[in-house]
Amino acid sequence: MDRDRVYDIEEARALVPRLRSMLLQLAVEKGRLDAAHAALHAHLRGNGSPDHAADTRRHEQAVSDIRAGMSALLSHFEELGVVLRDLDLGLCDIPGERDGERVWLCWQLSDPELDWWHTTREGFSSRRPW
Repeated sequence: MDRDRVYDIEEARALVPRLRSMLLQLAVEKGRLDAAHAALHAHLRGNGSPDHAADTRRHEQAVSDIRAGMSALLSHFEELGVVLRDLDLGLCDIPGERDGERVWLCWQLSDPELDWWHTTREGFSSRRPW
């Protein structure tokens, strides 16, 4: 990640469709992970039949594969210099600048477009319209 990367507002707004897509993919994968965990735990409460160990490995591998996919998606945020603050809200901070000061351009999945910002010393509750 380029820690010095700073987006102007137009560049950051152009990222929104990509961020939205990645967040929606993560939400799907999180649902799959929750289901895979539930299946693994239900299986582990099983009776220990001869096939039990092989099935356990299959369930564990499914969980591992989903986690790896999610990790790859999360690495895309880092490569872009975008900080994913809350996966459930789809809350992202994009490094920007306003009046010569480093700021966070603040966007969440429920926002139709990127129109918010806050200083690097503040958080979501302090965000203001651009």
